[in-house]
Amino acid sequence: MTVTVRTEPMPFVVRAARFVMTLQVAFGMVGLVFLGGVALSGFAPALLLLIAWEVAFLWSASWLMGRFGGRGTWVPWAVAALELLEVAASVVIDVADSGRLDLLGLLPQNAAGPLPVVVLLLLPPSWRWFSQRKRTDAPS
Repeated sequence: MTVTVRTEPMPFVVRAARFVMTLQVAFGMVGLVFLGGVALSGFAPALLLLIAWEVAFLWSASWLMGRFGGRGTWVPWAVAALELLEVAASVVIDVADSGRLDLLGLLPQNAAGPLPVVVLLLLPPSWRWFSQRKRTDAPS
């Protein structure tokens, strides 16, 4: 017996947020390959921590993107927390690398990907879509 599930299509803002996250993961994997090459060529132990952070972020973002279809109300909050953590971590890494704190110089380059995702997921169409449960039209 086939069960028919009727759901509303994903709103544009949620699809856009998922697309930006997909770009983040894709470019993060490319960056991970280059970072791994640099770490292996010079064997810098500090870079191994950066690689571990990047792998954890990429795995978490990929896992959360897979949860968009489940419409859990916790998903937008988890994505927003992950994206804001990514911004904070990149600012901390840049400050540790350069030794000076220049937020006007650091935030635009580090927030170009994460902040649009947070804004898109906090818009009302996104909240309406995540707060609705999937309905099953099959008889019980």
